Amino acid sequence: MSTQRITLDLGETRITGIAEPGRPGMPLLVCIPGGGYNATYFDVAGYSLVDAARREGFPVVSLDRPGYGGSTALKGEVSFRRNAEVLQGAVAELWRRNLSNVPGIVLVGHSIGGAIALHLAVGDRTWPLLGVSVSGIHHESQRSNDALRSQPQNSSLEFSREHLLRFMYGPEDTYDPGVLDIAKHAESPVPIAELVEVAGDWCGDFAGIAARVEVPVHYGLAEHEGFWHSSDESVAAFGKAFTAAPSVTARRILGGGHNIDHHYVGAGFHKEQLDFAKRLATPAR
Repeated sequence: MSTQRITLDLGETRITGIAEPGRPGMPLLVCIPGGGYNATYFDVAGYSLVDAARREGFPVVSLDRPGYGGSTALKGEVSFRRNAEVLQGAVAELWRRNLSNVPGIVLVGHSIGGAIALHLAVGDRTWPLLGVSVSGIHHESQRSNDALRSQPQNSSLEFSREHLLRFMYGPEDTYDPGVLDIAKHAESPVPIAELVEVAGDWCGDFAGIAARVEVPVHYGLAEHEGFWHSSDESVAAFGKAFTAAPSVTARRILGGGHNIDHHYVGAGFHKEQLDFAKRLATPAR
């Protein structure tokens, strides 16, 4: 594989990640992982969106969010909005490096990374956004954040194997148990503040953010969600919130758990995401 580590220096902030080159004329995929995972969430051997993108000729970058991997942690407020503000600069730098070869950018976000991708989609941009594909995020939480609110908000939590099995993976027949060991390198402590926000303020903020997204949207929510209410009706409601988007594809991913990418259905979901990105491959204005 040609996957390489990259570092983006943004003044006092550094953002790290992994990258694969692609063919000229293909959209640049910028991937944003969720809580508890670094950039390599999208590059787990045998379950890699990065590999699938490479085979299709897409240039792809997966970023370590602030405080993950080698990326500088946020100072002061830890929030999705602040994550997006920092990552705006990182994506702008990626665009500067690639603008002669790519027509625009497609954001791919999972879980909390999906929420941050939507914040990015409605923020002030200096780069052309072609579309956004999000999964593992919703606005109807199954979990209360009351217990987490009582913990120090500047601390972090490491998911235990029990938590991963219960919340990230679900029924045993939907994934190969060995994937948890293979994906160990992708795990990182998650800031408590992120978990509080995703089950709290995010659920109230979502509708206002979704209504401002003006690019095509692709969305998937796992059948066996550990965090969100998952039904055909809840998925349809999520999709209908994107009232300004020119097109929305929203569906429930049967046979998958929260970490869809690492399940048996992951390869099929990756194909959906890449097919979505291909349809957006037109020259940027």
